[in-house]
Amino acid sequence: MKHQELLHIHALLFKVSAYIKREDTSHADIFARYESQPTRPHHVHRGKDAHRTAITHLLCGCSRAIRAFHQHTQTASPGTTPS
Repeated sequence: MKHQELLHIHALLFKVSAYIKREDTSHADIFARYESQPTRPHHVHRGKDAHRTAITHLLCGCSRAIRAFHQHTQTASPGTTPS
């Protein structure tokens, strides 16, 4: 993947993580691994590997938030089946 493509994906996932943190404050710590690494989307001078690592951390946090939301909705409405 090209460096510019990684920057775009990183920026998009960064916005998604900000939305998740803003909407679901109970799981704010799911992005702790991302927050502890130094690369942010505007760090265009950093290498591809640094942005790949940041993207991986963001994806892990997003998937954990989705999983937690899914589990919450499943326990909140046990009589319904997922579509």
